[in-house]
Amino acid sequence: MNVNDIVNRVSKYDSNLAKEISRYLNSRKYGLVYEESKPEFVRLPNKTVVKGDLVNILPPRGTVKSDDSKYQDKWRVTALDKEHNKVKVMSLEKEDKTLTVNYDDLVAIARFDQPVYTGLKEVDRIERGGDKPFNTVINGENFHALETLMYAYQGKIDCIYIDPPYNTGAKDWKYNNNYVSSDDSYRHSKWLTFMEDRLKLAKKLLNPKDSVLICTIDEKEYNRLGILLDQLFPEANIQMISSVINPSGVSRGNEFYRTDEYIYFVKIGKASPQPLALSTDWLTAKKTGKDKIRWRPIRRQGSHDSRADAYNEFYPIYLSKDGKKFVGTGEPLAPSQKVSDISLPESVIAIWPIKTNGEDGCWQISRDTFSELNRKGYTRIKYSKKWGYTLQYLAKGEQKKVENGQFPIIGRNYEGDGSIIVGESEKSAPFIPGTQWRIPSHSAREYGSGLLNRILKTKRFSFPKSLYAEADTIRFFVKNKPNAIILDFFAGSGTTAHAVDLLNSEDNGKRQVICVTNNEVSAEESKHMSKKGLRAGDADWEKYGIAHHVTWPRIKCAISGDDVNGNPIKGTYDLKEKIYRPINATVVDEATGKKKQKKFYEAKNTSVYPELKDKMMSDGFKENAIFFDLEYLEPSVIKSDLAFNQIAPLLWLKAGSKGRIIQHKDDYDMTSEYAVLFNYKYIGQFIRQLKQHSEIKTVFIVTDVNSRYQDLCHELSDRNVYKLYESYLKPFEIQSLS
Repeated sequence: MNVNDIVNRVSKYDSNLAKEISRYLNSRKYGLVYEESKPEFVRLPNKTVVKGDLVNILPPRGTVKSDDSKYQDKWRVTALDKEHNKVKVMSLEKEDKTLTVNYDDLVAIARFDQPVYTGLKEVDRIERGGDKPFNTVINGENFHALETLMYAYQGKIDCIYIDPPYNTGAKDWKYNNNYVSSDDSYRHSKWLTFMEDRLKLAKKLLNPKDSVLICTIDEKEYNRLGILLDQLFPEANIQMISSVINPSGVSRGNEFYRTDEYIYFVKIGKASPQPLALSTDWLTAKKTGKDKIRWRPIRRQGSHDSRADAYNEFYPIYLSKDGKKFVGTGEPLAPSQKVSDISLPESVIAIWPIKTNGEDGCWQISRDTFSELNRKGYTRIKYSKKWGYTLQYLAKGEQKKVENGQFPIIGRNYEGDGSIIVGESEKSAPFIPGTQWRIPSHSAREYGSGLLNRILKTKRFSFPKSLYAEADTIRFFVKNKPNAIILDFFAGSGTTAHAVDLLNSEDNGKRQVICVTNNEVSAEESKHMSKKGLRAGDADWEKYGIAHHVTWPRIKCAISGDDVNGNPIKGTYDLKEKIYRPINATVVDEATGKKKQKKFYEAKNTSVYPELKDKMMSDGFKENAIFFDLEYLEPSVIKSDLAFNQIAPLLWLKAGSKGRIIQHKDDYDMTSEYAVLFNYKYIGQFIRQLKQHSEIKTVFIVTDVNSRYQDLCHELSDRNVYKLYESYLKPFEIQSLS
């Protein structure tokens, strides 16, 4: 029982005491206790600075960094003279301190516990997937992007996969616009604050009935992350596995080499990993063995196994006199007939579906079906002294294993019953693996860096994940969800989008991926470009940011099948592994001259991912992707009702991310997926057209009058109708940390 349950029980007897206990508990922090680094700020280099904005003053161009406090302080713009490029600012840290600076030397900042207004601006798209939903890629601060996505996806995300900064001290992430280094005494507290704020939003986006959060981490923060996840997701089933991502290891000085990382699975509701048919590399803690062909008795057993349950399936199956071959079948007996009434040919043995207790039973299959299966070799005869003749067949699932090549036919028992002889399966029976993964295809060197360099032609990103590691990890939870929505808000090089495309190509799924990344450059690149006089926001700086330089081109190239130079990407998505299959052979003992049966093994190259056997990288994927910049909008624009086109993509996302995005050009508009009514004057015409298009399931009405919204809901009771206020962005105000 947790403390909230205790408070609830106390409230039944003494409500005042319950309030006092709650007040006391709220004044204390339990569980993971750390020094919160609040509030959090982020720079907005592409936002136009206006009066009232919070800003940083940038060091002079060509300066790498400065210890002058004015470059570290937060300032508020109090007066602005753009004509003369001058701005008056007041310090938030030091009372009554003001400065007059050049407008070009300011960068807007956002404080996470203050209201901001966001929109999405389409930058690019690629369409190869027909009517499939678009994958969405957003360049922006992930905290604000998650808040923005809440309108369309709250409670709807099936899987979140994130690879957050590992906080190694190598300046691989920023907090409050500064790289966090190993000598920062608040490094762990900053990281926990950073993660907690985003994971709280992630929880709101996940489907509470059935979803999973997957988070990778290394040994620097795995223990703190585990406690944080326990605290944020008390209702979830959380498990951690260890995965080898670098078999050769990374040197840690005088420590053990690092070869693996950790993956947390936060399973919410009924979410659980699905058993999969995996390669032998996954057989670690649990030995499941190879899949086998299962021959079932033709006589029905269990429920509905009596003659009265299926009169047409009570007929004789004839064997040759020696009992080795099938020679035909007889007619089904009428309900009134007995076996003893039938005159049988003397040249055959008649097998009836008689139960072991002597009662009349029935066969599993009809006479015609038996004849067809017998022709294919899918029936066979077994004999034992105890049970006599037992007839067997392959059910539909087993037939499929043969016909799709999983069990190759290597012969037939022509001297006997004509049944097929199959070789061993190259796959294991479906199973859930153990918690130690040592999978060759998960090596980040070959299938992360090597693959990314093949696409981008130069090294643009450090330590990308293996494509197959992500695909395999996500597959456990979305294999049976062909329309799943997957989110990655630390998208990095875009591996998650690539992995989801790969999963869709295996089974023609329509899974949708949403990726969020910023356009930061590395600490070294920042230093180098600053020396050249560049700043964040400059075109020559932004083009080398992670979104523009890595994530977007990788995703577009994967879909098109061409590298960044426009040449077909070389290679295939399938991988090969060598397996050893047992074969029986007759050998002669040189000493005695006698023949002996021995078991040998033959080597064979087989597909690790047979579903991708013919999938060339140059084929690309039948997918659509759209690329957005996260925009920050001014309240003055909102009050003037001029911001619809900035929030239009959010309506499109809510309606399913298909087709074109409706912009405000006419009094109303509609696509095959959704419709928007801007001018209530045209309500009649709008409804008449909608009723001619039953495929349109999502409808928006722009109005401040609630009765108009209710009228539309009544007229379109079979659709999802949503209201938008005339001040469009009012519902999209972001302020989640208050």
